[in-house]
Amino acid sequence: MPTQASNAPEAPVFSPRLDEVLAEMIKGQAPNRGRFCGNCYTPLAEERRMCPHCSAATSDRPPVDRVPAEVIAMFRALRRRESIVVNSFAFLGLFLGVALFLGLFLVSDALWWRIVDIIILVVASRLFAAILGGGLGDEVGYRFARRRLAREWRAFAETREPGTRNRKPGTKDQGRVV
Repeated sequence: MPTQASNAPEAPVFSPRLDEVLAEMIKGQAPNRGRFCGNCYTPLAEERRMCPHCSAATSDRPPVDRVPAEVIAMFRALRRRESIVVNSFAFLGLFLGVALFLGLFLVSDALWWRIVDIIILVVASRLFAAILGGGLGDEVGYRFARRRLAREWRAFAETREPGTRNRKPGTKDQGRVV
């Protein structure tokens, strides 16, 4: 019988704010300095005593002044995985457009038909790439990359603090937020 916790929506590993900061860091637009939650590394304002993402109290987990290199590497891998899946779906769309073009090219030898077929090639390839890459690929890539990130985060949490295996940011264990 499933527990109530398993029915709850899964919280993202990285907070939206940490996502923004990490994106700026890997572009070289922001330094890896500041005040970050000691549990999930979400940026914290100086007056914050509790993380808005994982609810960890700064008294339980002191804030850190840098995001660990392992977390930055996880973020890079997340973005790379998303990109690979989205681009793969987009290229599949382009392939389908070209296949449609070649199929229609064999239908008639008339010049007007070849011109229409070239127009169909351009429009269909763009349309299929947008639908498959931007629509379907985006969703599949996001889910795939986030599942992998969750597994990597659990492994990181285990090495960071033995005994935290299978706990996600924001979950409580013996009265303390992990």
